[in-house]
Amino acid sequence: MSDKPVIVIGAGLAGLSAALTLQEAGVDVEVHESSDRVGGRVATDVIDGFRLDRGFQLINARYPELERLDIVDELDFIYATRSVEVSLGSRRYSLGDPRKEFFSAFKSQTGTLGEKFGFLQYLLQSSQSGKSVAAELSHLGTVYTRVLEPFLTGVFLTSPSSVDSVTGKDLIQTFISGKPGLPSAGAGELPKVLASRVNKVRLNSRVDSLAQFAGHKVIVATDLTTAAQLLDISHVPQLASSTTWYHEVPKELSDSAKLLVDGERRGPVVNSILISNFMNSYAPTGKALLSSTTLDISSESEVRRHLALMWGAQTSKWALVAKYEIPKSLPIFPIGNRSAESSKFSEGIFIAGDYRCAPSQNGALLSGRMAAQELLLY
Repeated sequence: MSDKPVIVIGAGLAGLSAALTLQEAGVDVEVHESSDRVGGRVATDVIDGFRLDRGFQLINARYPELERLDIVDELDFIYATRSVEVSLGSRRYSLGDPRKEFFSAFKSQTGTLGEKFGFLQYLLQSSQSGKSVAAELSHLGTVYTRVLEPFLTGVFLTSPSSVDSVTGKDLIQTFISGKPGLPSAGAGELPKVLASRVNKVRLNSRVDSLAQFAGHKVIVATDLTTAAQLLDISHVPQLASSTTWYHEVPKELSDSAKLLVDGERRGPVVNSILISNFMNSYAPTGKALLSSTTLDISSESEVRRHLALMWGAQTSKWALVAKYEIPKSLPIFPIGNRSAESSKFSEGIFIAGDYRCAPSQNGALLSGRMAAQELLLY
């Protein structure tokens, strides 16, 4: 290795993972981040006493990369329930892990027992390359149209018909077998704790050209658009966009801490959750916080109308705490698209990011580690 430090551009999960991997190998590393904080898309704000993640997200404590980093115990992690509610008409129906919610499997409104057994069979079988997630699940009828399709649209931030079957199943199986939750201080605590382990993180350090790092080995761990600009890549794969809406709602709205989806898809909201019901730290004492996600461009009146149907409540007086429009929420892995085999872009230049491996936090962490490990070979 050269005596010059390796440069990592971007202090998101991929960049921090790359830096930690290189540090563990005894390599001098500098992380350059253009903003005033670490974390990239994983960030948390506090507004009027409410704790708001920039985009609704759960962290799976059983992600292999998180287990490898041995970090969950440092996060004051709060585990979420592994079940969902489905809004149908004026009622909500719960469907969850049959080991904990046995009788929920018998509710015909969320699908027949045969359809639910068919989903278990799907999980145990290998997916076929060249197909979409929807193509492998749509035969399940009601359980797909009312539960899986709206739920997975929120996971992928796009229709399951647009997602490669193999990549999609990996995500689904991880969710089913995982332990999702959040740090009490918000999702942004994860990159903060990771960054505390990195020796050299330079914030407000904008990089406009790799020429300034001539002679250094470099890992570009920025978002896909910035990476394309730095590396002069003409074709940029499609990215999913989303908007997260935070409303202060009456405490008596519901005592549920489950994710709610609309089994009838009556509007733009793909999911909604009273996030303060399982994360007390997300709202001031005596108040309640609702987080909702939309994909398409929607007006607040459209969102309120849909939330009124989903929750069976008047929404006109709910205070909008914040709205986060995130045009680059997740990479889309279309049918036939596989994860990249090599992180090397050119001599001394490597790339990392969730768009290289999988559209998840684990994908970002894994891509950073793989880029660093490949760099160490040269």
